[in-house]
Formats: sequence, C-alpha cells, structure tokens
Amino acid sequence: MQHPLKPNHLAKRIDHQKSAASSLPKSLSEKCSELNLLTQEMKALIGRGLPEEILKSLWVVKYEEGQLVLSVQSQTAANHLRYQSNNLINILKEQSLTFSVLKNIDVIVTYPASIDHLNENQSYSNLHSNQSNLTLSKGGSHNKRGLTETTKRTITHTLEHVIKDERLKASLKRLTKPN
Repeated sequence: MQHPLKPNHLAKRIDHQKSAASSLPKSLSEKCSELNLLTQEMKALIGRGLPEEILKSLWVVKYEEGQLVLSVQSQTAANHLRYQSNNLINILKEQSLTFSVLKNIDVIVTYPASIDHLNENQSYSNLHSNQSNLTLSKGGSHNKRGLTETTKRTITHTLEHVIKDERLKASLKRLTKPN
C-alpha cells in the first residue's frame, strides 16, 4: 500500500498541481483564520451601526500595530467607512480588547475576482499577450483621445495623497504624461 503523504506517481501532471494547491500552507491558513475571526468580531461590534450592504462585503485584511485595513466591494461603501472611521475607532476601542490599541482605519475597495478566463484549454501566454482584454469601453475610444484633464488631475491628486507604493506611483505618472 502506498504511503498516504506521497503523491500518486501515476497521476497526470495537472492532477499533481491541483493536489498541491488544494491546501494552504499552515502559516497562511492561520493568518486567514485570524483575519476571519477579526472580521466576525468587528461585524458583531458594529453590525447595528452599518447598512447590511456594507456588512456583507466587509472584511478585515490586515491588523497590525494599531493599523486596521478593511476591504469592501464598492466605492460608496468605502467612502461611508472612511467618513465614519473616527466613530468606528472609538466604538471598537471601547468595546473590544482586541482593538484596544487601534489608531487608524484604512479602507480599500476590492472587486470580486472573476475566474471565467482561467480555462484549461487556454494557454497562459495567450491570455497575457492579448492586450485587447484591457479595453475598458466598446471601441476603446479612450485610447484614441487620451485621458481627460479631470482624470489626470484626479490621478495626480491620488498620487500625492493616497498611494504609497512607489512602483504604482511611477506607473500612474507615466499614464498622465502626454504621449
């Protein structure tokens, strides 16, 4: 009888890859569990004060050194949480030992991932070499005219006041420069 921890040597390569990806590493699994517990505790504490639409998509994605990062799935929900962040900090600090050292709340918008494009019949190189997937509107008219001045000002403002990642800043600066 084969040892249960050894992979099936007769299996196809794709089966080996699926098997390897079927379980998370222990450290990542523990981190996911920790963030899930923080999310549940936070929802229990502030559940009555926020709309149900926000609570459905609210997740704690980081909590370290008094810095709490929340994720929601809409810009409206993110704006609402940012507006209420001082109130949320006070409520969480008063009602929970877990959040007693909370100093700041950041909110990010994450959109649900779509895995429709991940098809076993489609090769990885073809998927990423096809730049037409990046077209945002029908006909790609934004590519012909370039960015509007309002969009450029918004991006510049975001670069100065919001974005901290240097590589992202450099990429966005290139986007706002005239061709």
